[in-house]
Amino acid sequence: MKPDVSSERHSSVPERVTLYGKVFERYIERSVIADAISRMAAEIERDYAGRELVLLVVLKGAMMFAADLARALHLSSLQLEFVRASSYGAAMTSSGAVALNGALECVRERDVLVIEDIADSGATIRAICDHLRAFAPASIAVATLLSKPAVHRGTIQLDYVGIEIEPVFVVGYGLDYNELGRNLADIYRLAEEG
Repeated sequence: MKPDVSSERHSSVPERVTLYGKVFERYIERSVIADAISRMAAEIERDYAGRELVLLVVLKGAMMFAADLARALHLSSLQLEFVRASSYGAAMTSSGAVALNGALECVRERDVLVIEDIADSGATIRAICDHLRAFAPASIAVATLLSKPAVHRGTIQLDYVGIEIEPVFVVGYGLDYNELGRNLADIYRLAEEG
């Protein structure tokens, strides 16, 4: 689903924000995000009805998405676990090297849904799924709020996708630029200089 950047504007929400001297303009509003999460929750509920599910939240970026998605899911057996993954550092593009931290023994013989903020190159998702296989989960699926198909490298397992976006750098709703911007309720894209 492509973001509707022409939807109703909220007067109290800034159209532009500046982080470390870089200007970002509003790109995806919270109402569009909420609609995507509602759709994804309905799909996940259908697929996991009557099953035990572990939501494995990739920190820090997916924290807001995971919280809203978990609240939207009406599954009786739902567990939240966390893993920390990093491939950006202070840069605006993925380094390709992924560092993982987190105890994952809890996923053994359980259905696992990896909750990711954004799928760009796919390096983080591949690294997490490969790492999970060592713990013998019953199944592994991936839900991502945002996907950038134009920059995917090879095949990426994406079972639930909220919004497809063009290859732009984004912040807000958990996504950051060198740790700033995560608290923004909307998603902002790096403004073109000119």
